[in-house]
Amino acid sequence: MKANKSNSYAVSQELRHELCIKIGELIGKLHKNGVVHGDLTTSNMIRTPEGKIVFVDFGLAEKNSEVEARGVDLHLMKRALESTHFLFWDECFKNVLCGYTSVLGVEGTEKVYEKIREIERRGRYVEERKQ
Repeated sequence: MKANKSNSYAVSQELRHELCIKIGELIGKLHKNGVVHGDLTTSNMIRTPEGKIVFVDFGLAEKNSEVEARGVDLHLMKRALESTHFLFWDECFKNVLCGYTSVLGVEGTEKVYEKIREIERRGRYVEERKQ
């Protein structure tokens, strides 16, 4: 990690890329095995001193292989990145999807991504309805 004035825990773009790919792979492994975390945020992930990513707080997790549940899981991850890592959330989410695709394949990922887009079109996430 390299330090800067605004955040002493900032990481390089390269490390951020690697971490997000790994996070996507781990989410993909959960989903491939029929587990939905239920609260996928970066606050529920720990990076060990050895550099491993560990998911914590499975209190809302469930055994569920439905595309809807997977989409909700990844949608929450996207929203968490947007709010807490707003300077580079888009780059991060794309890398999460890259890692996810490496586990679930293009077809499986596309189904989940289409579900995410559907979720975003629902009332609570439509910009006009927020006003």
